[in-house]
Amino acid sequence: MHESVFRSHGPFPCAGDNQALAFCEEIVDAMARGYGISRGEAVARVNRQWSHAGSPGRVPRVWIVGLDLVYHEDAHHWAGAIYYGPDTYWWKPDANLQPLPPP
Repeated sequence: MHESVFRSHGPFPCAGDNQALAFCEEIVDAMARGYGISRGEAVARVNRQWSHAGSPGRVPRVWIVGLDLVYHEDAHHWAGAIYYGPDTYWWKPDANLQPLPPP
């Protein structure tokens, strides 16, 4: 499908359908609960992961729609990967981690 047929859902430019919107909200909830950050910061972190600055506002870097590859991991996984960075071992209890700076 051509990207011109997609439209963003909710506060996430990358969410191309209601399923993607719900999934992004699950990630936000997991970050807010798990790392004690505000929902606003968690939304900004998800948007930094899958969109980039554009005109006007943020523009999707990827569209999450249908049977997208992001669904191969659950919301808890994405929360950790987005909060700490993709090349960390955030799930290990003895990892000495620093979160990525907020957007």
